[in-house]
Amino acid sequence: MLILTRRFGFSASHRLVSKDLSAEGNACSFGACQRLHGHNFRLEVSVSGTPDPATGFFCNVLELERTVRALVVEPCDHQTLNELPLFAGQVPTMEVVAQTFWKMLRPALAERGMQLCGLLFAETDEHWVRIDDR
Repeated sequence: MLILTRRFGFSASHRLVSKDLSAEGNACSFGACQRLHGHNFRLEVSVSGTPDPATGFFCNVLELERTVRALVVEPCDHQTLNELPLFAGQVPTMEVVAQTFWKMLRPALAERGMQLCGLLFAETDEHWVRIDDR
């Protein structure tokens, strides 16, 4: 199986606070991340497929880039994630953000003939979340 991965970056802020937890519970769960803070997020989107004999490609990387930028990067870049309708009612943890992006990108990429098979979402170089559908 061939897999193509494209890396994207955007800067955004968020705060991790749950309305379902007390102040003490939020402090215990999220610590300093309760305060508004920002990251230079990294997103890696992987698609799989079988190359077309005529082109040698199984996807158009420019179409992959346009789709991810339009659905994820542009709406989130230099925004506060908590304020976006995309994350309404959710705590925008790495896990929640990654799953939300997956749910948005999977059908959009499928419509363009691309099979989403992996997604990596990183807040820092030290920790990230990966969704792998291989």
